Amino acid sequence: MARFVPFLPKDWTWLLGLSVLLAVLPFILNNDYLLLLFNVVALNAIVVLGLNVLIGAAGQISLGHAAFYGMGAYLSAIASTTWHWPLALALIFAVIAVALTSFLLAIPTLRLEGHYLVMATLGFNIIVTILMNQLEPFTGGPSGFPGIPAISLGAWELNSDRRFYFFVWGLLVILLAATLNLNGSRMGRALQAIHERDVTAQTLGIPIHRYKVMVFVLSAIYAAIAGFCYAHYVSFISPKSFDIFYSVQVVTMVVVGGMGSLWGGLAGTALLTCLPEMLHRLEDLHVLLYGLILVSVLVYCPQGLMPAVFSWLAVFHRRGAATREVVGLPDQAASNARLEIPRRFQTQGCPTKLDARQLCRNRIDETPPTGDTILDLNGVSLAFGGLQALQEVSLEVRRQEVVALIGPNGAGKTTLLNIISGLLKPQSGSIHLGERPLLGLPPHRVAARGVGRTFQTAQIYRKLTVLENVLLGYHSWGLSGLTATLLHIPSERSEERQHRQAALELLGVVGMRSKAEWSAQQLSLLEQKLLELVRALALAPRLVLLDEPVGGLNPRESKLLMEFIGQLRELGVGILVVEHDMDFVMQLADRVVVLNHGARIANGTPRQIQRNPAVIAAYLGRRM
Repeated sequence: MARFVPFLPKDWTWLLGLSVLLAVLPFILNNDYLLLLFNVVALNAIVVLGLNVLIGAAGQISLGHAAFYGMGAYLSAIASTTWHWPLALALIFAVIAVALTSFLLAIPTLRLEGHYLVMATLGFNIIVTILMNQLEPFTGGPSGFPGIPAISLGAWELNSDRRFYFFVWGLLVILLAATLNLNGSRMGRALQAIHERDVTAQTLGIPIHRYKVMVFVLSAIYAAIAGFCYAHYVSFISPKSFDIFYSVQVVTMVVVGGMGSLWGGLAGTALLTCLPEMLHRLEDLHVLLYGLILVSVLVYCPQGLMPAVFSWLAVFHRRGAATREVVGLPDQAASNARLEIPRRFQTQGCPTKLDARQLCRNRIDETPPTGDTILDLNGVSLAFGGLQALQEVSLEVRRQEVVALIGPNGAGKTTLLNIISGLLKPQSGSIHLGERPLLGLPPHRVAARGVGRTFQTAQIYRKLTVLENVLLGYHSWGLSGLTATLLHIPSERSEERQHRQAALELLGVVGMRSKAEWSAQQLSLLEQKLLELVRALALAPRLVLLDEPVGGLNPRESKLLMEFIGQLRELGVGILVVEHDMDFVMQLADRVVVLNHGARIANGTPRQIQRNPAVIAAYLGRRM
């Protein structure tokens, strides 16, 4: 196994190569104007780096980062020039002030989506720009703020373009390494999950609002650091440098380079910073050519420059590679059509629970529920306006029991699963997992208490690998915070290795270990459903909710999945399954609960349900 270098990301060779290139570039160029241009690229790149995590990973678009950039510049300038603070203290002051401001802004605004969030951050940028102009005794107003001292590192004063070049690009490389560490961590996977499927992410134990706030604050801190560097580089700042047009410019750099691609963000920044300078000699035509180039990139490379380059390279690679055969069943299952859970997983009630427990600190309550009843749901009612979706529904699921929930379309089956998962809040009733209440908990805390979930349509993350999908199920077991993740410290690396090993073992259970590095979208339907189920098992659940697990599968695949679910029952897991395939239900279920128009009309063994006149009239009909 390759050793990780402390702090450096896994693709550290690329980073070291970039560092060497940047170190020798000033000696090759030997041109003050080009050094100035490169310094501006680096300053913009620091802002884009944080914004790319916010937009590309978390999926949140902000038009307010020019305000954070300006706050970092003005606050450090005021502290160092007016108050005569040391530069280090001025930087700390600016960063803390920006972090606090962005935190207070993020709490309400990040509950918004789409253009509402864009408008909220746009309004914030406008307010900050107005304050920069109006608070003239502090900021100098429209006339600007002059006389800002240069950065000094001991006796080394960064009073030239060459000296500042080494400082700002060194800082950018450090921040790039930290951001790459974040993207390759459990937090980075969680952010990608939130971006692609935020509802599913909640059911995997990911606190989506907390993560959105965290990454918003982090991106604002990056902008504040860039603002500090800018102010002490140019020695003069004015509100015009931090208006809404700069916010639009850095967002455009992210989009052109490729949202979510850090290297693409650097490429987009370099292109859009240097292109106007290169076209400036064309006088009146430079604006037209700049617009044509920008539109061409967006039309022919809608995912951005770097993703397009990688796609083209992948096409050439596939043309030279042999065609890979994709089979319908998992590797080991194809030969014997049976999935076996190894004995080493049969000691703790669910796969890898013993190993994961050693990493656990943030569980709400680690004591298992007492008694045989795992889920106790009593008198649950929910109405959407005038439509009564559920009416006084009660059921229970015991240990080592499969309970099937059946009924016609619109009976409220999936709605009930959503209530148990915490995605919906009922108007009345109670829900307990063992002796602990679930009602009122957010979905990520319900998952952390031991409730795993699958969906009608397999909710896999197609932009992630098979292994990364399973690792999302281990998210709530993690201990490492943001600082440990950014620095890639030994405890964080050890935790990641343990999670990866556990995830690979889980994939081995369903015969998919050899496909761990495949893109999840390459899997067959059965493999996608197995992947979703294995990901739920990574939570170490006491209760598993299955929503139409065999929908779309052929009889052989359905039998294979039924045997696997039966093995889970033997491990002590309680299972509540919604399914329309009556053969599957009658062979697998220990008890069947029937819903019709939101009310429970029957509860009994499969044989009893088959003979129940009310069930026959409402759902089964004469087929049974």
